[in-house]
Amino acid sequence: MADGGWTPQKVAVFKEAFEEFLNNCYIYSKDSVDPVCLGENLYLGQRMLLDAIYDGLSKDIHDFYILKARQLGISTISRALVVFWQGLHEGLSGATVFDKDENKNNARKEIEDILSLLPAKLSFPGIDSNNRYELRLKNRSSLKFMTAGIRTSKSSGTLARSTGLALAHSSELCSWENQEGIISFRESLSELHPNRLYLWESTARGFNQWWEMWQEAKEDATHKKCIFIGWWGKPSQAIERSDPDFERYGVNPPSDKEIKKIKAVKALYGVSITPEQLAWIRRKMDPNAKAEGDAPAEFSGSVIKIQEQPWTEEEAFQQSGATFFDPAGLTEICNATVSKKFKTYSYVVGLEFRDMRILPAHNARSVELKVWEEPQVSGVYVIAADVAFGANERNDRSAIQVLRCYADAVDQVAEYAWPLVTSQQFGWVIASLLGWYGSEDASECYLILEINGPGEATWTALQSLKRELAAPYMPKDVAEKGLTRIFQNVRNYIYTRSDSMSVGRNYQWKTTTQLKVAILERLRDFVTNKILTIRSLDTVLEMRSLARDGDNIEAEGTNKDDRVISLALGIRCWEERVRRSLMSQKRTKANEEAKKRQTITDQVALFNQNLFGDYLAGKAAQRRRVALAMRRRSWRG
Repeated sequence: MADGGWTPQKVAVFKEAFEEFLNNCYIYSKDSVDPVCLGENLYLGQRMLLDAIYDGLSKDIHDFYILKARQLGISTISRALVVFWQGLHEGLSGATVFDKDENKNNARKEIEDILSLLPAKLSFPGIDSNNRYELRLKNRSSLKFMTAGIRTSKSSGTLARSTGLALAHSSELCSWENQEGIISFRESLSELHPNRLYLWESTARGFNQWWEMWQEAKEDATHKKCIFIGWWGKPSQAIERSDPDFERYGVNPPSDKEIKKIKAVKALYGVSITPEQLAWIRRKMDPNAKAEGDAPAEFSGSVIKIQEQPWTEEEAFQQSGATFFDPAGLTEICNATVSKKFKTYSYVVGLEFRDMRILPAHNARSVELKVWEEPQVSGVYVIAADVAFGANERNDRSAIQVLRCYADAVDQVAEYAWPLVTSQQFGWVIASLLGWYGSEDASECYLILEINGPGEATWTALQSLKRELAAPYMPKDVAEKGLTRIFQNVRNYIYTRSDSMSVGRNYQWKTTTQLKVAILERLRDFVTNKILTIRSLDTVLEMRSLARDGDNIEAEGTNKDDRVISLALGIRCWEERVRRSLMSQKRTKANEEAKKRQTITDQVALFNQNLFGDYLAGKAAQRRRVALAMRRRSWRG
C-alpha cells in the first residue's frame, strides 16, 4: 500500500487484505483443543471494533481508545491487527505495553503463535530475530514488549524513553497507576508518520488514569476515536431456553431498570438484547437473587461486577467505594442545569495586587475563571475558597465557588480552578472576586476560606492586602480604580462548633475528618432536594468520582475534589450565616426574580404598597394590644 494520508479508498484496500489475513490467522483458544481460525469465529464485539477502526482510519484518525467488558476477545483481535500492521508496513517500529509481566508474556506467546501458524501462501514476512525485548520481522519492522508497572517507582518516567514508535498497543490501562510512565510513553509516539496506529484498550475499574485518558479522547474527536464494547459483544454469553437456568433467570420480564438499559444499548450501539442474553447477565450479576413475596427478584450486581460487565460506557466507570452522590441525580443535573454558556477569564499577576489584570481567556487551556452570571444589583453572594493542598493534601488546584444566595435556593454563578497560583496570588484572586461581587450595588458578600496548610498563608495575604489598600501612602490610581473599597461589603465566616454553648469562635474554616463529612453530607442534601443549582460540568464530574469508605469521603484514584470541597464550604456559609436573614426578609428566588423584572414604576408602587401594608399591620397589632390589656383588667376586676 502507498504511504500518505488514509482515505476511504485506502481503507477499503486495507480492509480486504486484513480480512484475508484473519481468514488465515489461527490462535489457541481456552475454549478449544485445536487452533481456531479468527476470521471464521469473530465475536460481535470484535467485528464492531474493527468497523470502528476502519471508520476512524477513513477519516485519517490513528489514535483509538477502547473501553470494554471482560472476555470479549478485544485484546486478541488487537494483537492480530498489530501483527498484520507490522507485516504490511516495512521498517515500522512498534511496541506492546502491559500492566505486568504475566500479561506481557501471555500476549507475546499469542503473537508468536499467530506468526508460526500463518500458511506459506500468504507470503507474510516471517520472524527475523526474537530476543527478550524485541521481535523483528524480515521486512525490518520490529515490535518491543514492555511492562508499564502497576505502581509508581523511581523508574516510572523511563517507559519508552529514547525510543520512537509509530505503532503501539497498550492494554489494561486501568491498572497503570504510573502517571509518569504514561506521559513518558506517549511522548515517544510519532504524530506525523502516515501509517501510525495507536490502540489503547482496557476495562474501567473506577475513576483512574484510564478514565482521564478516556475523557480527554472524547474531547478530541478530530484526532481520537472512542469505542465502547459491552458484555453483549459476545453472542455466547447467553443462557439457552433449553438450559434449566433459563427458568430461573430468563422467564421474568425485564424490570424497569433493565428496560432502561436495554433501550440504551439499542439506541447507543444498535444492539438488541435477547431474553437469553438477559438471563446470562442476571446470573452474572446476582446468581442468588430471589423473589420476595409478590416482588420479583432484582438482579443488581456489586460495583465490581458492574464495571467488569457494563451495559454502557456510562455504567463502566464505577466507584470502588460506596458512591456518595447518586449517579442518576448527577445525570439529571447535567441535563437540566449544567450550562456551557459562560464567560472565561485568565489572570495575569504582577508583583503587586494593583498590577494584576483579568483578561478574556485566549484558549481553553488558559481558562482560570468561568462566569455564568455577573454581579446583580442587591445580590447576596458567598465566595468559598479551598487552597491547593488545603482540605486534601493530594489536591493540587486552588478552587473558588461563587454562589448567589436566596432564602430558599443557591445558584452557582462563577467558578475558579487553577494549579499554577501561589498562596499570595490566590489571595489576590479572592480579593478580585470579593471586589466584583461585593460591589456597592451588589450589597453583600460573604467569604469562607479553608485555612489548613497553605490556606493560612492566603488568609494572611488577604489581611495584609486589606491593610495595604487602606494605607495613606497608596497611589491615587488605587483609589480611582476602586481598589480601596473592595472589602467594604465583605463579611467573614466565623466558625463556631456545632455543639458549643459558649463563645469559642474563630475566623474562617479548618477541615477535619469529622467536619469534612458534615459539610459534604449537607452538600448532598441540597443537591438532592434541588435547592442548589450547579452549572459547572467540571464540578459534576468531580462529584461523580467521590466515594465513601467509612468516614473517609474523597475522590478515587488520581481524581480531585477541590471544586466539590469549596462548594460544600459555600453551602455551609450560606446555611449558617446568610440564610436566616434572607428568610426574615422574604428574599426567595421567585421574589428576587420578580423584583428584577419590574419597571421603576412597579418598584415604587411595590415600595408604597409595602409601606401601607406595614402601616396597617402596625395598626392591627396596636388594636390587639389594647384589646388584650382590656381583657386583663376585666379579669382582675
